[in-house]
Amino acid sequence: KLAHATAAIARDAGATVTLLELSEFDIPLYNADLEAQGTPADVIRLKEILWQHPAWVICSPEYNGSYTALLKNTIDWASSPVKGNPDWQDGGKSFRGKVVGMLSASPGALGGLRSQSHLAPLLINAECWLAPKAFALGSAGSAFDDSGALIQQAHRDR
Repeated sequence: KLAHATAAIARDAGATVTLLELSEFDIPLYNADLEAQGTPADVIRLKEILWQHPAWVICSPEYNGSYTALLKNTIDWASSPVKGNPDWQDGGKSFRGKVVGMLSASPGALGGLRSQSHLAPLLINAECWLAPKAFALGSAGSAFDDSGALIQQAHRDR
């Protein structure tokens, strides 16, 4: 819900937005033995989308004090070089120099701050530039109206 609300706010502000739902990509669990058999087509598609956008907002729930396994798996695949493919032999191409904003949501009071503290070093290692401010939405279960918009103006402003 936070990703959709953020996309709507960005569009209303005049930004061009591509909203990705990672669950819509057919990407298996990362495994070097599987990768040696060939990179899945949806990984290549994701790499291309990431590369085409100069900035991203990563919006993730917090699971057990960290970001999701789906997000980690996606980053592992998207940052991996593709042998024999001249466009994607450089595993860092999709990430290097991207400006990334971090948003998180959690039913707890911290709103996913712990997940952001884990995600930030991973993105820095991938040579991304992190936006100086992040947003963590606590009590996420009650933060949205029936249409999926953030209820509190302070949340929308941040």
